[in-house]
Amino acid sequence: MAVEASRWRRRHWRHAAILAGLTFTGLGLFLPNWRTALGGALPWVQALHDLGGMAYGVALVGWAARFFPWPPQSAGWARWGFAWLAGLSVTGIGLLVGPTWVHALATVGHASFAAALVLWTLWHLVQQRPRRRRSATPAGRRWSRRRFLRWAGAALVSLPALGALPDLVRVATGPLIQPPPQSGPIEALPGFIPYTVVGGFPTISAVQYRLKWTVAGAPRKEWSLAALKAMPRVRRRFTFHCVTGWAVPGLQVEGVELAELLRRAGWDPGRFPWVRFLSGDGVYTESLSAGQIRQFHPLVIWSMDGRPLPVAQGYPVRLVVPGMYGYKSIKWLVQIDCGRHDRLGYWEVRGYPQDAFLGSYRPWSV
Repeated sequence: MAVEASRWRRRHWRHAAILAGLTFTGLGLFLPNWRTALGGALPWVQALHDLGGMAYGVALVGWAARFFPWPPQSAGWARWGFAWLAGLSVTGIGLLVGPTWVHALATVGHASFAAALVLWTLWHLVQQRPRRRRSATPAGRRWSRRRFLRWAGAALVSLPALGALPDLVRVATGPLIQPPPQSGPIEALPGFIPYTVVGGFPTISAVQYRLKWTVAGAPRKEWSLAALKAMPRVRRRFTFHCVTGWAVPGLQVEGVELAELLRRAGWDPGRFPWVRFLSGDGVYTESLSAGQIRQFHPLVIWSMDGRPLPVAQGYPVRLVVPGMYGYKSIKWLVQIDCGRHDRLGYWEVRGYPQDAFLGSYRPWSV
């Protein structure tokens, strides 16, 4: 039995170590609190996850080819595990390359395969682990201190992965478990997990909402939601790109041009070329230069796909910057400050580029 257990460990420990590394780096990219805690290390974690996943996928295909065609006795758990890993590899590549519809499908697929693999791995470890014969182990030693510590450590390490399962399942089954209502604000885009750096969404009353504007040497201005809607409205359809790879194609929004709003406030882009945005969550910030505003035509919006903004997507008002990664499109917009110098936004001080045009971010190049 000792020989069998030793062989089992040799066969599994390398895969277990690699999968644990990919799982934890993946959770670091997926869970908001983890992303915040990683800070400036986030681009390195993303590079490690991307490059490590691609290398492991190539090695996995080469390893499986050695034994193909597989013998009949491998038709059980081994084939299921290989299927989940192959699916993760393919959808992971889809997150990095291809058109936006590929990114959208790959997001759902990657979450589905990740959730399936976590569950399968835990079940497989319990079912296939070599067991000692009852007669060979005295009753008093079946739960030795070492064995207890091993199981307790494994359970502790598994908690983050298990805690992320509901979100992974929500990404995979969002359209089924959360059908969008016909009117009114919705909580999230079905199938996608909204990013938040505070672990929740601020509650902002549309009636009491005020968007503030400040600049040195001038009185502060405020606009209510009704005042914003009274300005010349703009409707635009574009593809929303997240820096982590997924995209939402054909997103239709309605709002007012940021440049028009600033013009009405009396903004002088020559004297104050930097515009800073503050979120109602009290933490998130972003900024744009006058040149970026001219180039990308940002919008201050209150409607998405013909409905009021979802609460999780910035209700009642947010910024969107078509042509830039989503971290520039600050949610729950409550204040705009104009100044002479730039102040980096929340994710930019953590390693993301300030000029976030699509294609500007390559985590493995940092």
